[in-house]
Amino acid sequence: MNLSAHRFFADVEPDALWQWMARQRWFGGKARTVLDYQVADLREADWGVLVALRVAYADGAETYALPLAWAATASDGATILRNGAEVLCEASELPAFQSWVFRNLERAPALARLFPSDEVPSCRMLHAEQSNTSFVFGEKIFVKWFRRLVDGPNPDEELTRFLSEQTSFRNVPAFCGAVRWNGASIALATELTPNQGDAWPLALDCARRSSTEFPARLLGTRTAELHNALATGTGSDFSPEPITAHDIAELCAEISRLDLANRALLSARVDSLPAETATLARRYLSTPLRCEQVAPHNGALKTRTHGDFHLGQVLWTGGDFVIIDFEGEPSRSLAERRAKRSPLRDVAGMLRSFHYAAHVANDSWAEAMCATFLDAWKAAAPALTAGLPLLPLFVQEKALYELSYELNNRPDWLHIPLRALGAS
Repeated sequence: MNLSAHRFFADVEPDALWQWMARQRWFGGKARTVLDYQVADLREADWGVLVALRVAYADGAETYALPLAWAATASDGATILRNGAEVLCEASELPAFQSWVFRNLERAPALARLFPSDEVPSCRMLHAEQSNTSFVFGEKIFVKWFRRLVDGPNPDEELTRFLSEQTSFRNVPAFCGAVRWNGASIALATELTPNQGDAWPLALDCARRSSTEFPARLLGTRTAELHNALATGTGSDFSPEPITAHDIAELCAEISRLDLANRALLSARVDSLPAETATLARRYLSTPLRCEQVAPHNGALKTRTHGDFHLGQVLWTGGDFVIIDFEGEPSRSLAERRAKRSPLRDVAGMLRSFHYAAHVANDSWAEAMCATFLDAWKAAAPALTAGLPLLPLFVQEKALYELSYELNNRPDWLHIPLRALGAS
């Protein structure tokens, strides 16, 4: 039965919708103070209704896209409430909703090549824990349903389309189309990449065995090729720009801001930490963090970047790497995620990711992987190496970002960023 706007407001209390959403893995406001939530917009469809639920926090607001429908039955995870013989459910597992997503995709050249007819292919929903919801259509395309709505171009759609349609870089899934609502991207389709999983478990296995078999050199080369491709952009959104003294001052200001915020949180929690982690935390708290401002080098460039680069963002095909997920760090604003930055910021993210993988072994493995990765990156991106003096600052910024994340989500992993910040 279709869920009309009238029936939605007549039968559904916003509290029920909110209580369901607050439990979902993809809801990003669990650690924030919620002030209010309300239905901001509705779009009726043949399967039900698409709801924009706006959540107001003490420090800002977010809007989430929720497809809802009345059905005879639904899985426990999708069930919001029951009303007699019907269930109000989140509709992403319903074939009618999945067909609607496919029918509403912009037919980019890659999609027309893979599916010449308008017939809706078979669909399977992926159930991995993640911040979005994903589908595979016809075993040919991967569709990501964005849970969080943002006003303006979604960097994942924007960069994937640019790389696949305007550059020769082919280690990124081809852009196949998108679905938009009121100017915001709500779904992105890319060509399905056969793979053996992302690089994180591969690196973790190598670290456990202290094995140098991990293809860090290949990953460094592919990362450099990505950065070279992003540096070919034109127009205000993509053309490279010189890194200025102001950019470096802003970076140091961000480092100082993160450091102060972390110290306040850590001071309040240090006594509740495990003994070894508490020792590292007290060393960090007792030592002022210095941010060495370096002079910008002639030729140092800022470009569009991946924005959240780590081992989980590259797929291993068995012989090569394919880079995915260009959304950027989820806690940052859209403007920050679309901003031009030094490619060395991505490099720093991958270097830190190697150290995370090494938490099961020792840092000597990570140091070897980092050196191999960085040497390959420098060899394949010589035009971008003028920014290398900034790399320690980006590593420092990333470690501080990690410390903030672990404080709020995984206290058992706090020792990893603390060691990077000189607390060992």
